Amino acid sequence: MSFLSPLFLLGALAAAVPLALHLFHRRTEPVVPFAAMRYLRRTPVEDSRWRRFKELLLLALRVAAALLLALAFARPFLPQAAGALERAATLVLIDTSASLSAPGQLDRLRAIATDVIRSAPVGQSVGVVTFSQGADVIAPLSDDRAGALAAVTKLTLGAGATRYRSAFARAAEQLGNRPGRIVVVTDLQQSGWDAAGEGVLPERVDVELRPVPAPAGNLAVSALTVDSGDAVATIQSYAADGVTTQVAFAIDGHPIGTTPVTVPARGAMDVRVSLDGRQNGALSAAVVDRDGYVADNTRFALLDTNAAPSVLALSASGRDEEVFYLSRALSIGNDADVFRFRAIGSPAFSDLKPDDLATVDVLAILGTRGLDQRGRDLVAAYVRSGGGLLVSAGPQVDPVVVGRVLNGTTHSMMAARNAAPLGFAPDDSRHPVFRVFGGVGTLSSVSFTRSVLLTPGDRAEVIARYSDGSPALVEEQIGDGRVLMFGSDLNHEWNDFPVQPAFVPFVHEALRYLASARLAHREYLVGDLPGNIVPGIVAVGRTESPGAKRPGYPATNPPTPATQPPGTPATRRVAVNVDPREFDPAALTPDAFRAAVGRLRQAGASREAEAATEQADRQRLWQIALAVMVVGLVAEGALGRRLG
Repeated sequence: MSFLSPLFLLGALAAAVPLALHLFHRRTEPVVPFAAMRYLRRTPVEDSRWRRFKELLLLALRVAAALLLALAFARPFLPQAAGALERAATLVLIDTSASLSAPGQLDRLRAIATDVIRSAPVGQSVGVVTFSQGADVIAPLSDDRAGALAAVTKLTLGAGATRYRSAFARAAEQLGNRPGRIVVVTDLQQSGWDAAGEGVLPERVDVELRPVPAPAGNLAVSALTVDSGDAVATIQSYAADGVTTQVAFAIDGHPIGTTPVTVPARGAMDVRVSLDGRQNGALSAAVVDRDGYVADNTRFALLDTNAAPSVLALSASGRDEEVFYLSRALSIGNDADVFRFRAIGSPAFSDLKPDDLATVDVLAILGTRGLDQRGRDLVAAYVRSGGGLLVSAGPQVDPVVVGRVLNGTTHSMMAARNAAPLGFAPDDSRHPVFRVFGGVGTLSSVSFTRSVLLTPGDRAEVIARYSDGSPALVEEQIGDGRVLMFGSDLNHEWNDFPVQPAFVPFVHEALRYLASARLAHREYLVGDLPGNIVPGIVAVGRTESPGAKRPGYPATNPPTPATQPPGTPATRRVAVNVDPREFDPAALTPDAFRAAVGRLRQAGASREAEAATEQADRQRLWQIALAVMVVGLVAEGALGRRLG
């Protein structure tokens, strides 16, 4: 049995009070000589032994009441049984992050881990866990030390960032109720404690540190961008002296230039190479670094990240005439592929799966007829997961359906209204949708003969109004996505907007604004995407194949016509790079590491206290103790009156 407040058990000393009173105030019956014994024989006399028994019973009830009261205040509970796994164990935590990729460090990791396993006390179970961004058990706790040694022999390094909290969380999960020790083999990367996490450490577990020396310096490609037709790579040095090296650029694996450079000590410099007009492909820049980390020597980027946003228009049947003006507007531009556009009917849209929208940057609703509940849920999930949504409130759009699609938002669409021709003007000309109209816009010439009355809520923003002051364009953030609701149609039925010069730039800017959130997610760090993805250009989407991913090469698969609409790519290519926080070889001191471990112990103690409180509240032993005490006091009172 355990107690939440064991200090209250000192109250059990109060049980000595009735015991002392009993011992020091016992009554001794006086002996009185009396000659007329014949009269005494007729008087009932109580047996002294029976009376003594009742006095002892009364004393026991009073002592028990004091003990039960102290027990109740101490909040007793029965801890969960530890089970059979109580034998001590040694768990080896091996850091396999990008900061351990310098030459020779993998051999040091293996040597230290092997020594820990072989020197573990006899009778202890041994296990091995590797960690970087996450933690993986490569050898579960067992008596099979040969298996643990074999797992260490096959040890490989990754490119993820160092995350100590996730490592200790996985270690605590593996140890369970066992006592023992955790031996951490790491280079003490100073950014390893930066990330938030749920790591805790039980107080019964000891932590030992086996540090691996970091390299004296490191070169890293910290950034890769495109500027004025040139690829620009930023080379960062963490060496104490200047380093002469070379940087090689490539597109889709084909070299486009190599530049010798001398990087200053603990400094950075930009290296340029001309792209010769190339605007598409997977760009990479690699620096030669013989002493530092290998994982950060190459960086990747996509040349076509913002070139062609994907727009899917939803109409009643998907026929060309229902999206005519929108499709023509999106085909106009300096590049014929300025937008990737296609239309789909409501019934066909309802048959799609969420993954089928992975490559869609903006969904434009121009018609809702035939959109069933499954299709509505698909639209809502798409927006909340970060998609952009444009709703054109034309004659083919049912306000009730839109309200159900955007359930929980503050928009309210009312019935269409006929009115005298209305004008159209932005509320804020600095908004990205209207920024291009400064001084050259012709929005004032647009005439609206019919519109829908929009009633925005507190979270919505009116960014354009009709000439009568009613909202014409409303924006709202829903989940991770963005919604623009236009109070009229985009197909030349309720207004003359599609035939005005302002229509094309308005549509372009509105859709690019909606797509910007998804288009920005073209570059990720290792660990941001699910799966064991290494640095390079990889593909994400419905037909993603984690096993096909390799550094620097796309991992695309052909679409499946049965589930993917024609003309739509099945996947989206993104760049995955090493976390820049791994570049610096400066290490934590052992004392700083142990101080951070101490904070995990405090968190572990707090969590154990919370679990104990939950057990005590669930078992309610203190209430049972109080109930028994009350019953005892009632019995003591009844017995005391009889003895009195």
